[in-house]
Amino acid sequence: MPPIVFDRLEYLQHQIHKQSLAEPLDIILMTGDNYLSLALTESVFKHQRTHVCATLDEAETLLSRNPQPRMLIDLDGVSEAAIDVLDTTRRWHKTWPELNIMQFATCRCQNIARLIDAASRFPVVERRQTISELLKILNLNRNEQELVFSPPAPLSHREWNILLAVAKGDSLKTIALSFNKPYHFVVYTLGRIATRLGLKNNKALIHLLNKLSSPLSGKE
Repeated sequence: MPPIVFDRLEYLQHQIHKQSLAEPLDIILMTGDNYLSLALTESVFKHQRTHVCATLDEAETLLSRNPQPRMLIDLDGVSEAAIDVLDTTRRWHKTWPELNIMQFATCRCQNIARLIDAASRFPVVERRQTISELLKILNLNRNEQELVFSPPAPLSHREWNILLAVAKGDSLKTIALSFNKPYHFVVYTLGRIATRLGLKNNKALIHLLNKLSSPLSGKE
């Protein structure tokens, strides 16, 4: 039989973990990047109750228990596709209107950055910054965030759902039928979005949607 000391240590660990989950959280950090989570939890959020998770399901479970904590999502450091993360945060915004989320992404491609900005209900900031630079951004209050990060023309609910259907691989004809709209309406909507994002045509927009349908880590 194992020594009883290990049983007591395991019991104490369980009790500490249980107690920490019972306390209201200050911050939920969603990332699979150990370096980023260590830097933020040990430097920026050292004196705040922070829980690090790696999936949308785990984050949503935490939010259902603590609907008011601040949330940071590392789009480059999670296994879910960026388009799924953006869709989920848009849904969370409806469920918890006061939820404060900030998202990190390595915006090597400006076209992807513009699409993420237009799709997101929350600020998206460049990931490749020093801790001091991130600290300045994280210290912005909600009103300052809206002034600094709000996209000029965010995507509407209908526009976003059309883009989701395109990203899923549905044909434009199928999308038109599902929205009970004529085919040219879908083509026009995609063209209007492409123009707002500074893209040449609908093909360029579909190409970006394909990129967002895979995890951003390592993407150019």
